[in-house]
Amino acid sequence: MTTSTLARAALALALTAAAGASRSQPPDRIAACEHLVLAQGEAARNPARAFALDLRARDGARLVYFGISSHTFDPADPEFADMTASWRALQPTEAFYEGSGTFVGASPEAGIKRSGEPGLLRYLASVAHVPAHSLEPPRQAEVEALLKTFTPEQIVLFYVARTASEARDRMHPSAAELGTFLEQQLAQLHKVPQLTDTLPDLAAVRAAYGRWFPGKDLAGAPEPWFDPRKTSAETGSRFFNDVNRESSLFRDVFMYRLLAGAAKPGARVFAEVGRDHIPAQAAALKCALQAG
Repeated sequence: MTTSTLARAALALALTAAAGASRSQPPDRIAACEHLVLAQGEAARNPARAFALDLRARDGARLVYFGISSHTFDPADPEFADMTASWRALQPTEAFYEGSGTFVGASPEAGIKRSGEPGLLRYLASVAHVPAHSLEPPRQAEVEALLKTFTPEQIVLFYVARTASEARDRMHPSAAELGTFLEQQLAQLHKVPQLTDTLPDLAAVRAAYGRWFPGKDLAGAPEPWFDPRKTSAETGSRFFNDVNRESSLFRDVFMYRLLAGAAKPGARVFAEVGRDHIPAQAAALKCALQAG
C-alpha cells in the first residue's frame, strides 16, 4: 500500500514530537519503512496477524509492544496481570501508552480503576522511575488532517459520539454523569482552533446528531460505528467509521515513528495499545528496527 495523505502529514509531526530523543534508527530508514504501516482494515485481512511484538534490533535495542484486547477498568481482568508480568520481564528503560491521560494512581488498582491499562502502565513506570509518554499525536494535528476530508461538524460529532459510546459501555454512568462528561469533552474540542465555533454546546451537538440520525439518541451510538476496520456504508454510521479509519491511520503512523525513534542502542522500550494497532504497525517496526 502507498502511504495516504494523512500518513504523510504525520511524518513531519512525529519527527518534531520526537526531536528531543536520541535515535538509534536513522531517520531515513524510519521514513523508508513508513509505507509498511497499514490501515487497520487491511491489516485485519491477515488471519495470522500478531497482536503483540517482541522485537530486538541489531544494536541491542528491544521493543515489547503489548496489545490489549478489551479496554476495561476492572483490576481483576487477567490482561492486567499479563501486562504486569511482561513489564517485569523486560525491565523497561522507557514506556509508551495509548491515550492522553496523565493520572498516576497510588496503586495498580487505583490506576486501572481511573484510567484502565494506561493507568497501570503509568503506575508501573512511576515506581520504576521510568519515563512514560503518550503515543497520541496532538489533537490539533489530527483535526487538521481530518479536515481534508470531513467537515468540522462531522469531526465534532464523531469525537463526542465516540466518547459517549465508550463511556456508556465501560463506565456505565448515569444520564447526568454522562452529560457532564460530554460537556467536558466538548470544551476540550473547542480548544482546537479549527473547531472553536463548531456546535457550541451539548444541545447543539444533540440537535446536529438528530439531523444526521433522526430519532436516535447521542448516547446510543453503537460500538460498531467506531470500528476502523469497517466502512460507514457497511454499518450505517453515515461517516463515523470513515472518520475513525482515517484517524486510526494517522495515529498508527505517529505511533510507529515514536516507537522506532525511541529504539536507542540498548534501550528496552515497553508500549501498550489497543491490539488492532499492532498488526497495522508491525511490518514497519520490524523494518525500521531491522528485526527478524
